[in-house]
Amino acid sequence: MDRIILGYSQYLDYLENMINNMISYQLNMIMKTLTEISIVLTIPAIIFGFWGIAVDGPFEKSSYGVFTVLIISVILSLMCWFLLRRKTYL
Repeated sequence: MDRIILGYSQYLDYLENMINNMISYQLNMIMKTLTEISIVLTIPAIIFGFWGIAVDGPFEKSSYGVFTVLIISVILSLMCWFLLRRKTYL
């Protein structure tokens, strides 16, 4: 009888470890996705942050300045996304 109880106890331990591993894997995948999003979205935030400083900057007097900076931000973000994808991080 003790061997049966011990066997079931070990089986439950293995099952608990397997469930914990599955939960950890899912959490790792979620954290990886959030990291990817934050890396790609950091680039436009940095560019607009530097462009918004109260000093003379490029494209400040231009009527297309905002669109130019926006296009540059999108291009750099896409380049970052493609680079991460090429390195199989995404």
